[in-house]
Amino acid sequence: METPTTKGFALLTSVVTGLLLTTTVAGAAAPAPIDWTETPTELGSAVLYTTERADGAQWSVGISLEQDGEALRFHPLAAYWDGKAWRRTESAVADGRLDDLLVRSRNDVWAVGATEGPTYGDRALLQRWNGKAWSRVTNPPELLEGSSQYTAVTAAGTGVLVGEAATDAEGNYQTAVRRYAGGKWTALPSAGLQHISYLDDLEQVSPKDVWAAGIGGVARYDGKAWREVKLPIDMPADRQFEIAQLVVRAADDIWAVGEKPSEEYWRQPLALHFDGKKWTEIAAPVRTGQFHDLEFVDGRPVAVGGDPTTQEPIVAELSGGAFIETTTPPGAGYLHGSTVVGRCLWAVGVAAPGGTIEQPYVAVGTHQTGTPKPCR
Repeated sequence: METPTTKGFALLTSVVTGLLLTTTVAGAAAPAPIDWTETPTELGSAVLYTTERADGAQWSVGISLEQDGEALRFHPLAAYWDGKAWRRTESAVADGRLDDLLVRSRNDVWAVGATEGPTYGDRALLQRWNGKAWSRVTNPPELLEGSSQYTAVTAAGTGVLVGEAATDAEGNYQTAVRRYAGGKWTALPSAGLQHISYLDDLEQVSPKDVWAAGIGGVARYDGKAWREVKLPIDMPADRQFEIAQLVVRAADDIWAVGEKPSEEYWRQPLALHFDGKKWTEIAAPVRTGQFHDLEFVDGRPVAVGGDPTTQEPIVAELSGGAFIETTTPPGAGYLHGSTVVGRCLWAVGVAAPGGTIEQPYVAVGTHQTGTPKPCR
């Protein structure tokens, strides 16, 4: 299995040393501060990768870590919030990880990731919660060869769409998208996805309008074929950018966040917006770091992420035409995911470095107002 603090397959990068500076866009107004409250996890050593809520049910998934002598064992982690604390559930498999989550109702929750394979590398994992227990969904026979994992899941009618990424012994990458419904798997065409080496996110607007994003860019499916979406990013020939999250609010209101390479800062947070006609890059903090998720809080986009070199959290809000850093949760380390409930922003990831093994972290926050309101 890969290291717990990074999702996706490792990319060769050069580490930039020296002073890491943080700057903001001149003239951009600072956003209202966010008041944060840490919530108890009691989940042991772990990393939380995402969180989602629907029908009053809130879940978070990730990876549980167990020290076994000099070895570190990885176990899938799925936990729900009972209003006072996070409660662990027993996964459908003993070893592996969970990377993405779909909550449709209290009795219909899906999670994807990978488990230890019988021979070479990992094998993709899709499991479903029925309100009482998790069960594993059998993989299709045409699963990608090599070490494979399911990396994204989204609703698709009564079924789900899942993204798959695989790498063989020579390091060659493959990406696929499959639909699972009524107990049957259907593969979408693969042509047009070759530029995405690792698929981070899927968003289905309709069966004839599906968006995919990840390391290498964005693609759009029209019901027949995928087409690469050209984005306004100047790229070095030997580096790739990553779109970690897509937010489709309407056909003319689509947001994307992730990271882009930087000669000075190694990688910088990246934010883009589509108005129905063209994509525009939005100014983001000029520093080492990357965005992993985006939610709308009080109608304003708020992105979360972190600095991979220091494991510090990043929270930035769109203000004055640019994403400006705002208050981060106290005690937080790298933030991998978020969701919004009413006026409340939930952020998950790891606690600030302080031990030999990562500890899970969850906090909930609201904009400062004259009359604070609880976020439970």
